Amino acid sequence: MKKIILLFLLLSCTFAAFSQSKKDITVVPSHAVMDKVDRQGMQVSINLDEKFVTKCWEKKLKEFGKVETSKGTYIIRGAVIAGISSACTIYSIVESDKNSTIVLWAIDIGSGYITSGHEYYKNAESKLKDFAVQAYIADINEQIKTAEGALNSSVRTQQKYMNERESLKRDIQKNKQQKINLEDKLKTNASDLIDLNKKSEQNIVKHKAAVESKNLDDQEKLMKEAENIQKSIEKNKQQKIDLEDKIKQNASDLNQLERDTDDNEKNIRNADNDVSKMQKALDIVKQKLKLYE
Repeated sequence: MKKIILLFLLLSCTFAAFSQSKKDITVVPSHAVMDKVDRQGMQVSINLDEKFVTKCWEKKLKEFGKVETSKGTYIIRGAVIAGISSACTIYSIVESDKNSTIVLWAIDIGSGYITSGHEYYKNAESKLKDFAVQAYIADINEQIKTAEGALNSSVRTQQKYMNERESLKRDIQKNKQQKINLEDKLKTNASDLIDLNKKSEQNIVKHKAAVESKNLDDQEKLMKEAENIQKSIEKNKQQKIDLEDKIKQNASDLNQLERDTDDNEKNIRNADNDVSKMQKALDIVKQKLKLYE
């Protein structure tokens, strides 16, 4: 949950900062030593991670031709740039600058570099600015993907706890039915004990009569019957103990189920909040795209 809240806050802060940086996408004249020569061109500052921007820029450069790399410099010989030239050379570098990433390129059209005031400057400037916009959009899409993943994860967690709630309800109902069954068995056990005690009393009376009449066969038969009755009584008493233990365990199980239900309800509330926060985070990130529409 802490990670989800952190992501929500991070996305909120990112949105606030990014709303301003979008308005400041500016291409300015620049120069840098590339391939051992100080080359004139232009640069744009992008408030994104250098590795991410570099990856995007490398992909963009491939649109203009085969890319060579030399000591951190990208070089495209015989580059084709629509609206500028079908046979120029591009020199470019990507550098980090405090909290931003700088993308600089110099375009040699054979007669010189495209610098401020050149007839193709606006076109080259527009392409570099468009790249910055696309880099921001790519970053937003990554944020959307992350936010959607977090939302889906939150929804799955929410559903897990909802399923658990239904399972706990079933277990509680099952527990209550078990209690009823056990109590019924205990009542039957008590009734059986009464019957056994009556049989024992009757057996004692019959045995006394057999003794008085000196009927040895009846005495032996009644002695065996008394022994069986006593075994049944002992068995009944043990059953009572077992049933009472099961009823105690049943009560303990119900208490645990009720505690689990309370915990589950807390988890559901937390999950609901997480889903709500992740949905808001996703909405915030999606709003960023509207800045570019």
